[in-house]
Amino acid sequence: LLKEVVLLRKGLIVLSAFCLLFLMATPALADVNLNINGNSYQPRIQPRVEEGTTMVPVHVVGRILGVEIPADGQELIIEKNGQKLTLTLDNKEAGLNGKTIALPVAPSRENGEVMVPLRAVLDVFGAKIDWQEQSSTVLVDYQEQRQGMSVEEMMAKSSEALADYNTYKTKADMTQQMEVTNPEEANKTEKVDMKMNLDMAVQNDPVLVYGKTTVNMAVYGEDGNSLEPVNTEILLNEEGMYVTMPEQGWVKMTIPGMDIKALMEQAGGQDPMASLKMLQDAGALMSFGNDQQKNGESYWIINVTMGPDSVSRLIQDVLKKVPLPQTEVPELDQVIAQVFKNMNADMVYSVWINQKNFLTDYMQMDSDISLNMQVPADPEQPDNLLNMDMKMKQSAFYEIYDLGVPFTVPDVSQAVDMNEVLEKQE
Repeated sequence: LLKEVVLLRKGLIVLSAFCLLFLMATPALADVNLNINGNSYQPRIQPRVEEGTTMVPVHVVGRILGVEIPADGQELIIEKNGQKLTLTLDNKEAGLNGKTIALPVAPSRENGEVMVPLRAVLDVFGAKIDWQEQSSTVLVDYQEQRQGMSVEEMMAKSSEALADYNTYKTKADMTQQMEVTNPEEANKTEKVDMKMNLDMAVQNDPVLVYGKTTVNMAVYGEDGNSLEPVNTEILLNEEGMYVTMPEQGWVKMTIPGMDIKALMEQAGGQDPMASLKMLQDAGALMSFGNDQQKNGESYWIINVTMGPDSVSRLIQDVLKKVPLPQTEVPELDQVIAQVFKNMNADMVYSVWINQKNFLTDYMQMDSDISLNMQVPADPEQPDNLLNMDMKMKQSAFYEIYDLGVPFTVPDVSQAVDMNEVLEKQE
């Protein structure tokens, strides 16, 4: 148990540091820069110029239009608002609603990524494209409306609809695949697969959050093994933050330097759409997707895309508002100073807004992050650094339900303070 507690305490420090690490991201130089609807956007794979034509990964086109574009075979089919464009790899001829059109450069697959001519494809769907010579930037203007509303106006209306309810619940199914190259063992790669189920109840005034999680994790290395499922409960109220620990029950998390009250004030009123507003302010690319049907209901879809630059701005904004604990860990400072210089990030949120009542019923998140960091080989020799590569893929689907329904929480009046747990074990 002592080992678990110490690891948990260290984990809290690492969690705080993880947010800080994103700030170190340095956008890579590109042949061509992209500006989508007034916001700079840096995709995971950089655009380039070929024969005077800007080529971009096909998923970038999908993010701008708000649609999924399968790119596994030789043909790419892009459908939006009644238009159907069919592209074929290594072919300058494309099909548009049954007619043949010419492309300036043929789509091609390079290192597993399909590249397509940006202007030729977006022109088909009514986007306005311009070129800014001085900064080598392609300016893309593609802003749709639903019922006379822009994406921003739709988000505001949905946020207003949710504000009428003081309580709501969220179910989430999440998966994560992580690969870590261990430099201490001849660069062996360890893989970790995780599945988590979350059920969380939220009350805005007074602030109250209660959640249950079940985590199943499998670690694959030279001696691959699966770990037993871990069930955890967490409670945040005006008194502080509490978690359940194996064989211990409820524990109050006392974190040096962490102002729990300020944290709760920051969390108060942060409905899902308010969080998406933060993404927008960070320069995330936002667009309408194709309307969807689910469980007999009709939905508008809003897609929010973030590259490493917008992720960095988002985390910076969060750090200004959230009172993270202060740590004095020299090795951590070194890691923060150099890590994420080669970070690559691609994050997408899809928001399902009910066409009847403008409430957000579902959300989906997919992310792909890779980074390279240098870690001390020995705490006593901080200058002896080893390179470590990490790749993470995450996917999550959220359902928001029971709006306005009161809920009860466990009694934590007998919770033991974390410091007491540590002192007892020591």
